[in-house]
Amino acid sequence: MVAGILLLSRARTFGQRIRVDILGNPGDIGVVSGPAVLHSAALAGCGVGRELGSGALVVVPGPQEAPLAVSLSVDGRGGWFEVARTGAGEHPATRALLALGESTEPASLALAGRVRTGFARLGVPMEPAIFDLLFGALAAPLVRVAVALRAGRTLSGQRGDPITAALVAPLAGDDFDLDANSTVRRLHPEVREVVQGLVGYAAALGARGSPALALSLDELLGHFGLLPPGGMLPPLDPSTDAVAVGLARALAASAGEGQAQLPLYETFRFLGGNFVAEAAWVVDLPADPPPTERLARWRWFSTQVGEAAARVDRIWRDLVDPPM
Repeated sequence: MVAGILLLSRARTFGQRIRVDILGNPGDIGVVSGPAVLHSAALAGCGVGRELGSGALVVVPGPQEAPLAVSLSVDGRGGWFEVARTGAGEHPATRALLALGESTEPASLALAGRVRTGFARLGVPMEPAIFDLLFGALAAPLVRVAVALRAGRTLSGQRGDPITAALVAPLAGDDFDLDANSTVRRLHPEVREVVQGLVGYAAALGARGSPALALSLDELLGHFGLLPPGGMLPPLDPSTDAVAVGLARALAASAGEGQAQLPLYETFRFLGGNFVAEAAWVVDLPADPPPTERLARWRWFSTQVGEAAARVDRIWRDLVDPPM
């Protein structure tokens, strides 16, 4: 379908008359449901989830209670995971962290307040989606930190303090290890107390059979502790940054067309394309059956669209500049 849309639109641009049909039945098109957010030039170019001024960011709406499918990879070809739009979070570490504020123990409530204040200084709200990004994004630990900060500051509208300002030079004899305890020793005293309380809370949960928060904190703090004083987090590539900035819009996108395949179909028909039972000249495009699991289906859909768009580019070059 993408091949038909792109080929037909480009042919009309140059004033040529090329008829493009799809061999098949429109009822066989697989349903790809939102909510979802990704960066894909091929999908955005065909009108899927795109708004003026948003570039190649694709936001497909869906039920507010459904988790948001997210991909940080270029064209959505991999790295799919989910973040919560309501509730206590999708990742178990998120649920454990947010449970602090629901505790009836004074010490836990006090710790929750200090954690909330610390995130507020960074310009990041205590939102389930932000922690799902931090703990669950399929990216390197420091990239996850950078993505969560970027998304959180976009949500809050606050600039926040630089997170690396919390680090001091390592003490003599300290090694740079991927270890939470060595990182805690490198934190400024006002930050150190909060982080120590959080690490202790996570360790207590782990002892009761819920190690997710302890494991996540250990990984993040260990990598964070490798940064030099005054250092910086890794810069985000354009597709990852676009998704981080667009997360706020995606979290609120509950109204509109919630099936990503429909804009492709509608654009194709608008440009004059048809579905036929037979054709004299057929171009084979990827036709793997869609998976049943939602994230796998989004990966399938994005990959198929990208490969079809690349094939169309080759076809168009052969039309306007035939090989000798």
